[in-house]
Amino acid sequence: MKTVIVVHGGVWAIPDMLAEASVAGVKNAAQAGNAILRNGGTATDAVEKAVRYLEDDPTFDAGTVDPLQFCQVG
Repeated sequence: MKTVIVVHGGVWAIPDMLAEASVAGVKNAAQAGNAILRNGGTATDAVEKAVRYLEDDPTFDAGTVDPLQFCQVG
């Protein structure tokens, strides 16, 4: 079965100094999730793996306060 995983790294204009790391991060997160699917894991497990990858990558603010939400609430 062919699988597709889509990962995005946020809703902001990525600064040039973070562009390469951001692209690598989302690719790695998608590959981590896809590995779960290829090995018979569930879609939920694959999504969880990809999200955890982003949360552990310091390039992203996944798992922390979203700057846009903070501005709207604060």
